[in-house]
Amino acid sequence: MQNATVERLSKIIAEPKQGEEPGKERRTPQIGSFLAHFRLAEGWFSFFLLALVVYSTIWCVQAVSWVSHLSLLTPITAVGLIFGVIAAKQRRIPRTLIHLLAFVLGLALAFWQTSSVDYAGSTSALINNIRAWGQLAVGGGTSTDDSIFLFFILALGFLLAYTSTWLVYRTRSPWLMLLANAVVLLINLSSIDAGYVIFLVIFLVAALLLLLRFNLYESSIRWKRQGLRCSDDLNWEFMQAGALISLGILVFFLDTALGLCQPASFTGLER
Repeated sequence: MQNATVERLSKIIAEPKQGEEPGKERRTPQIGSFLAHFRLAEGWFSFFLLALVVYSTIWCVQAVSWVSHLSLLTPITAVGLIFGVIAAKQRRIPRTLIHLLAFVLGLALAFWQTSSVDYAGSTSALINNIRAWGQLAVGGGTSTDDSIFLFFILALGFLLAYTSTWLVYRTRSPWLMLLANAVVLLINLSSIDAGYVIFLVIFLVAALLLLLRFNLYESSIRWKRQGLRCSDDLNWEFMQAGALISLGILVFFLDTALGLCQPASFTGLER
């Protein structure tokens, strides 16, 4: 009796559902392979460090407050980073076309955000002001319209994030990425109080760790091609050592910088 029940249950389980042909395997979605496209070979920690480098520059620009509504740089920079990762990892769209698409997307986002905050969503008013600004620029005049400046800053913020991601994940040139962000960061640091040097500290820590992580990944790829074996904990051990060394260098740098900033004391004979 028990064997008959088990046999009948197995037939019910094995019986194909209506609409399915017997002997034909059901196709299940390959969730693992789908999610694999969203996994960075370099690790998401490298992307976090890259974002920290870019955002330390963006935060400094926001702290200077060149114009109003610079808080819009935060989401636009995030879009630039995400689009940069997708563009760098894909191989179907040609390089020139993807760069043109990024440029158009950056301008479109900047135009949309600027028209929303300064012109209540009126795109025609912003277009007229851009046309008037262009005529003044060609004629050698000057303009005091902050909305045009906001438009350019937002567009450059997107393009800086996109270019930084492309330089790291596609051209494999993290030093060029750091140089581009360092130039923007130092230009803005020269226009604010010395207390905002914290942005430089964040930039240096993230930059040192990113270089360490990127070089370690490139070395591990080279070791695997040469057939060398390494421990799975090697990456974490190197990152720990690199973090300690980076913090030590920064402490020495800050101590030296603060020492140079202190006024010198002079002693002399009173008349």
